[in-house]
Amino acid sequence: MTRARADDYDDKRQSILDHAAALFARKGFEGSTMVEVAQACGASKSHLYHYFARKEDLLFEIVRVHIAAQAEELAEIVAHPLPAEVRFEQFVAAFVDRSAHSRNEHLVLMNDIKFLPDAQRREVRKLEKQLVDLMAGLLHEINPGLMPETRPRPPYAMLLFGMIIWTFTWYEKKGPVPPRELAARISQLFVHGFKGQVFVRPARSR
Repeated sequence: MTRARADDYDDKRQSILDHAAALFARKGFEGSTMVEVAQACGASKSHLYHYFARKEDLLFEIVRVHIAAQAEELAEIVAHPLPAEVRFEQFVAAFVDRSAHSRNEHLVLMNDIKFLPDAQRREVRKLEKQLVDLMAGLLHEINPGLMPETRPRPPYAMLLFGMIIWTFTWYEKKGPVPPRELAARISQLFVHGFKGQVFVRPARSR
């Protein structure tokens, strides 16, 4: 007979993910042990293994849950029947807000994905590509001349994501610039410069 899950199974599992993300963000995945994760949770190692068989499984679930939630939220924003620039601002605001309030998960995703097995890493990369494709589509709506169908679109979206992602290696949400203001500044800096640009093919070097 299959053992029934406890009513608080999901809450305990999420608590493990939260504590592990904080530990990995502080010490790094490689420098952390399952014993330390258990200690951070106030639980035994055997209790931890009831939820996650390996440390890599724990890492995978931290980044998968984080980025899947982002992808779902951002897809809903892009699908709204609003002007592209409004959806762009909402997109950036949502991405910044989630990154600010899930900074541990954000740092783990940046620094430790290389420790995942190939299959799990590919799955995370697919989720990341969804985010890039969503943003590239918005930028195409804002300035289709700069992102024609015949040219690759991701570089512009990657420039924006890179700016936001690396900001959170130093940004603190309790600092002088709150997340909402930071998102507004990023949107203004990027979209107004992007909107006015035209593509000029560089001259070939001799």
